[in-house]
Amino acid sequence: RIQVRPFNLQDVHKLRNLDPSNIDQLVAITGMVTRVSPVIPDLKQGYFRCTVCSHEKEVMIDRGRIDEPTSCENCSAKLSMEMVHNRCLFSDKQMIRLQETPDEIP
Repeated sequence: RIQVRPFNLQDVHKLRNLDPSNIDQLVAITGMVTRVSPVIPDLKQGYFRCTVCSHEKEVMIDRGRIDEPTSCENCSAKLSMEMVHNRCLFSDKQMIRLQETPDEIP
């Protein structure tokens, strides 16, 4: 697994100038950090096992939502799939709250 930390990007945006086209894009911004959460686990791939027949299924997470299986593909038992936490894939997540720097406020 490779993690990249880019720095010295040419285009640095102000917080006020961000718009919807910046969603899901890598952008550089200037600001002041006002609050930081602790590092928390973020589910990336769920792993489910049927309690009836032990059939296993991996489910990818899309934008923070998990499509939990409602029935087993093997035995068709309803609501028999349970998550196996130690087989799921997690990554670290941290929330950071930014505000404009004083020299950027109009």
